[in-house]
Amino acid sequence: MNAAHLHIILVHLPIVLVPTATILLAFALLRKQGPVATVALSLFIASSLCAIPAFLIGEEAAEMIEHLPGISENVIEEHEEAADVAFWLTLFVGGAAGGGLLLGKRVPLVTQRSLTLLALAGGVTSASLAYTAYEGGKIRHPEAYETPVAAEHAEDHDD
Repeated sequence: MNAAHLHIILVHLPIVLVPTATILLAFALLRKQGPVATVALSLFIASSLCAIPAFLIGEEAAEMIEHLPGISENVIEEHEEAADVAFWLTLFVGGAAGGGLLLGKRVPLVTQRSLTLLALAGGVTSASLAYTAYEGGKIRHPEAYETPVAAEHAEDHDD
């Protein structure tokens, strides 16, 4: 397993965990379910812990593939720029969740408002991660981004 493979594996974890945590936290807030909120906060923390190595090996992964045929350095750069934002947002929600768990132990109830703000931040982070994944997919999966018109045009020229 090389850096590029490990990067691809690790980046999928925050992409799944952050939206899952956001949905669980919203459910916990609506139903006033403290244990579910604890699970959601734990998932935010886990997502940030997975994001750290994924982010750190991203540059090495890029260096491994940037000179391969069909790989655009501009597309890699766009993915890296999106990843910078998504990374810091993921760390923010993970850190806020960790703070919430710590405060929850000392304070009888972490405020509904702070958890609501965290759920909203989770939604923004989920969108940022989705956009980053979209940009990352362009690096090696052009077929996923081809429009039907472009595909028909390409078929016409294959004759």
